[in-house]
Amino acid sequence: MRRVTAAGRARAWLRGALALALVLVATAARAQRPAAAVARAGGGTVEVQSTTTGAEVFIDGQKVGEVPLEAPLPVAPGEHTIKVTRPGFAPYIDVFKAERKKPARVEVELVPVAGVLKLRTNVEAARVYVDGKFVGEAPLTTEVAVGSRAVQVSKGGYKDFFQSVAAVAGQEVSLEVQLDELPVGVNPYKPAAPPPPKWYEKWWVWTVGAVGVAAVVTAVVVPAYYGTRDPVGDFCKGNSCAGGIAAVNVPAPPR
Repeated sequence: MRRVTAAGRARAWLRGALALALVLVATAARAQRPAAAVARAGGGTVEVQSTTTGAEVFIDGQKVGEVPLEAPLPVAPGEHTIKVTRPGFAPYIDVFKAERKKPARVEVELVPVAGVLKLRTNVEAARVYVDGKFVGEAPLTTEVAVGSRAVQVSKGGYKDFFQSVAAVAGQEVSLEVQLDELPVGVNPYKPAAPPPPKWYEKWWVWTVGAVGVAAVVTAVVVPAYYGTRDPVGDFCKGNSCAGGIAAVNVPAPPR
């Protein structure tokens, strides 16, 4: 019985990983082959012809380009769905069959059915209304009914924008909207600064007033106190005043 060493297992694992990598690379290369290579390999092609410049072309749900297409598109033999769309036009949807070595051909003429409004603003997330109905936030491209349409653009803190446009089927109307900011005091997002305090609300007025009141109280209380006292009589009650009075200490008024 042959024993498999750790080195042998590592070499076997490395060979397997390398083989898997080669398979994945080959698969990706086949998936990315150009149309000519697919055609040479026996696949089919489809040629899409249309006069609606800028229309997007989808085959089997995948976008493959825009009109005008420079070359036929590679497809596998069999049936496929094709869809061609452009804002303002009715979409074209059909089924075609591709054959080996014989290109399929699809002619598309889109029918205009609505106008197209393309709008940009100088502020982000501005709300856009057409005939009073919200249609999205700017910037946007949207279809609108044919005729005169009322366009409104609104944003909190800014003046509303109003304008009438004439929508024509299959044609685009572009608007560059400049929203003006509301002034301070009217703008709910920028309230006015509080008014300065009045003269009688300032701190120094009350400080000076308190000092003045204290001075007046002192001026009134001190004379009134001493007007009711007899300093000499009070002094002589406990002392002999026969030899005269040398000095009398006048006590401070009570607080």
